Amino acid sequence: MKLVIGLAAFVGVLVWLGIGLFIAQGPQPEIIVPAEVITKVGPLNLTNTLITSWVVMALMILFFWTATRSMKLLPTGAQNFAEAVISFLVGQVEEIAGEKNGRRFFAVVATIFLFVICNNWFGLMPFFNAFGKHEDVHHHVFHELTSEHPKDLTLGEDGRYIEGNGFGGWIMDGDGGLIIAKPRTKAIDFEVHEGETPGEAADRYIVFVAKHFAGFEATDEELEHPTAEMVAAAAATLDGTDGHPHLLLGEAHAADDHGAAAAHGLASPALHQTITGIDFEGAKKFGLVIPLFRGAFSDVNNTLALGIVAFLCIEFWGFQALGFGYLKKFFNLNGVNAFVGILELLSEFIRIISFTFRLFGNIFAGEVLILMLTFLMPFLFVDIIYGLELFVGFIQAAVFALLTLVFAVGAVEHHGEDEHHEGHHGEDAGADAHHAHGAAAAH
Repeated sequence: MKLVIGLAAFVGVLVWLGIGLFIAQGPQPEIIVPAEVITKVGPLNLTNTLITSWVVMALMILFFWTATRSMKLLPTGAQNFAEAVISFLVGQVEEIAGEKNGRRFFAVVATIFLFVICNNWFGLMPFFNAFGKHEDVHHHVFHELTSEHPKDLTLGEDGRYIEGNGFGGWIMDGDGGLIIAKPRTKAIDFEVHEGETPGEAADRYIVFVAKHFAGFEATDEELEHPTAEMVAAAAATLDGTDGHPHLLLGEAHAADDHGAAAAHGLASPALHQTITGIDFEGAKKFGLVIPLFRGAFSDVNNTLALGIVAFLCIEFWGFQALGFGYLKKFFNLNGVNAFVGILELLSEFIRIISFTFRLFGNIFAGEVLILMLTFLMPFLFVDIIYGLELFVGFIQAAVFALLTLVFAVGAVEHHGEDEHHEGHHGEDAGADAHHAHGAAAAH
């Protein structure tokens, strides 16, 4: 009986995995570290991570407004949940900082915790990294090769296609607008060789397009170093195949022209003609789906901004509590304390870096892991990783908020006798400060 149950479980896993591979397998991952620009609003780049953070803020405001607009003495539903969350956070903050300081720090610490955890969990929604606008990678290839300074290839205005000196994208359908990345979409890359002229790169690109979009046969070695005969054969394939890209050629040029950008295209050394473009109309595209939503803290700019906010709040509380006496722990000319003060000052700024890369590294790594497993093993290991990411999202929010609180307690702990004797549940603030420094060491 046990053998039958084990065999049935094994077959069930195989069936489940097969369904995932043939129905729900994601596109081949293209890992892009910088946040992608969706559009521009004046001088502002509107990125997908910025859109996500705005949506999360709007949802948080809507939820708490709905939960508290008709307060009841005996809370139910959303009000009950909101009060439970706030009560838990108040208790945790006061346990570390004491009642007086806890109330002072609570608004910032609780906001950081809720904002980070909501963004982390919202980033696990299934439409993330799948739904967005179509980006024409082919357009960027020709734009860069025909630029005024073709040897200084920047590969896209914001550099998001850089992979060495290359362009990465998918073989996909799409004519602009908002689309969904289809399952099992194949990723391809075109690289520009160092020291290569734009015309030589364009010849290789003709073979590249013919191979991937028109069924032209070429080995990897031939693709990297095509002969003039192969370039001509690839061009003929593009011209003679319906439903595939078509090569657009202009006037002939001198045989000794080695690829300088022509007035309206690229001078091909192999074809001895000017390449004015490749028409992908009615064919599959060399493009990408730029996701409309992406985890807010998979962008280092957002984690840096949050780290700076935490840093400024901590310094503000320090000055508020001690006045300019707060600077004594940084600038002390009493022997070895002068060196210790310099280390303290450096540590204040190093915290920003620590805040930034701890959160960014964990969230970005989790996002990449989910993308990879959705492509390799959908419906199997990715379910386990989703559970793990829920836990990681909570832990990272708690760590960021807790460290902000601990450093804030350290900034105000010596500001007066009253505060030294203030306790929480019978403990004085000195014990609270000791507790706080212990928590800092734990992280």
